Amino acid sequence: MKLRNFLLLVVVAIFLSSFLSYKFYSVYIVEDTITLDMEIKVDDHFGLNADTDALKFGRIMPGTSAERGIEVENNASFPLKIVITNSGVFQDWISISDNYFVLDVDDRKKVLFEVTAPDNADFGNYSGKTTILFKKVFFR
Repeated sequence: MKLRNFLLLVVVAIFLSSFLSYKFYSVYIVEDTITLDMEIKVDDHFGLNADTDALKFGRIMPGTSAERGIEVENNASFPLKIVITNSGVFQDWISISDNYFVLDVDDRKKVLFEVTAPDNADFGNYSGKTTILFKKVFFR
């Protein structure tokens, strides 16, 4: 009976600490999250796409690259740590000029995304997402 109560107490403690850690992280650490769609078309010719509703790299041929930039700014009243991650079918084709940095109050930074299609890339449309995480800075 004592062992059962002890195990129940351990399970409750694990659940409670996990829940509190999640709440602390989401309320006190993460200030904001922005997710942007990304698109690229691999084809037999080049083409530009100047739309600004997503990171659209246009058309490129296998073995070539395209570049787009975004400006990240800190409108908060405290420094923010910026973490940028990619996901999707062509995430391994993308290089980011800086994906982990700190912005001081009212500071801004241009971040460049370069997509390079492999030489053996199949023709077609590829999509993905980039996530920009704005975290509060407690220690530098």
